[in-house]
Amino acid sequence: MKIKSFIKTLTNWRVVVCIQLVTTILTLFILHRLNILPLRLFIIATVVLMLLEALMAFIVSRKNVIASQLGKVVSIILSILLIIVSINVEKSTSVLNQITNSDSQITRLNLIVMNDSGISKPEELANKDIEYAYGESSEMKSGLEQLQEVVDSPDLSQVENVTDLADDLYDGNTDAIFVNEAYSSLLEDTHETFTNDTTIIYSIDIKEDVTDFAKQADVTSESFNIFISGIDTTGPVSTISRSDVNMVVTVNPVTKKILLTSIPRDYYVTLANKGQKDKLTHAGLGGVENSVKTVENFLGIEINYYVKVNFTSLIKMVDALGGIDVESPISFVTTTERFQIKQGINHMNGKVALDFVRERHALSGGDNDRVKNQQRVLSAMIEKAMSPNVITNYTEILDSISGSFETNMTTSEITSLIRMQLDDLASWDIEQIQLTGTGTTMTGGAYMPGSRLYYMLPNEDSVNGCKSQIEATMAN
Repeated sequence: MKIKSFIKTLTNWRVVVCIQLVTTILTLFILHRLNILPLRLFIIATVVLMLLEALMAFIVSRKNVIASQLGKVVSIILSILLIIVSINVEKSTSVLNQITNSDSQITRLNLIVMNDSGISKPEELANKDIEYAYGESSEMKSGLEQLQEVVDSPDLSQVENVTDLADDLYDGNTDAIFVNEAYSSLLEDTHETFTNDTTIIYSIDIKEDVTDFAKQADVTSESFNIFISGIDTTGPVSTISRSDVNMVVTVNPVTKKILLTSIPRDYYVTLANKGQKDKLTHAGLGGVENSVKTVENFLGIEINYYVKVNFTSLIKMVDALGGIDVESPISFVTTTERFQIKQGINHMNGKVALDFVRERHALSGGDNDRVKNQQRVLSAMIEKAMSPNVITNYTEILDSISGSFETNMTTSEITSLIRMQLDDLASWDIEQIQLTGTGTTMTGGAYMPGSRLYYMLPNEDSVNGCKSQIEATMAN
């Protein structure tokens, strides 16, 4: 009897109408707080929802039983849909806050042994030799303290250069090495099979707070520059690592122009933290702020924001967009996954897009052609994200980048851009350029001064031309 009484009360027309009213107000409140809809669309949404509320109230209150019962069903369905919308919008707010909360960075320190050492646990290194480099850094000092809590009485010794670690490990002069994961990739420059020959048996993450270095702009009325850093890791995007993709995105919201300026990873530039020249990719070893400062100094421009992504995020974002259409000037087969790329338009999912932007061996222009393909993929992603269809899978897109994407743009700046696009549905003119240079092999880089490595010496005409185009794009 109590259940029947409860159901009767719940399906009373006044209760049904009240539930719909509450869910309507809640949905409008959450949409207003996110501030993603243009004012006119928010007003339209408000008017439509309120008219539906009045219409349902009129129908369910009628004495006609069939009309009243049908109206109750429709009202309940509308209430459920509004609850779903509210949950998804609230989830979007949470994800946006997460990706814009770039107030920390992670230094990962790895304990590495040779595969044939017979060592599989850190405890087995008790009283054995462990080498490390750059012990003066606060991260390494903290890591060594934590390491000694796991390994009993290790014989710790410091070497001068990170490359010495790999040499000593291969030569049997040490049982293990303790190295910043960001530097592990440097070891592959002198030992190509380093990753396959060694095993990481223990890792320590050192988290540190970083200050906000964004240079705010009114993103809907002022031109601004974004530095895109693609790091060579599949772990947390906040992990310090080399920056293998380096691109300046110049956005002019007034003229609706976007300029993508790609800089080769091996470009020979002065690193901001070292005051010495090295590959641009090595600027990422000092954190994303160091990469930004290095590019600012090199190009003589102001970079307002950064976006940092890793290999994982590209796959997720492309799949969340429903795939992208990318035009390839040639046909080739990717080296890693053996994907067939045809000349012309290719519809790519995330995995194909990742292999496409990483490929250089199958391209006659090597790194130069790889940079062009990176621009093609980014352009395709921007065009897809600018389409009206983005609103239908908005939460899925945000979900896809959670944890593998970070930026120092604020939530309000991102929603302002989305709101502007929803308001005018404008098409954008996207242009692509890249800096060029001459490849050479030499010694003297800031991070690996004793190693002969490949560098690309900048072409000054190319650099000056790119500077001019950036300035022209920013001008109204």
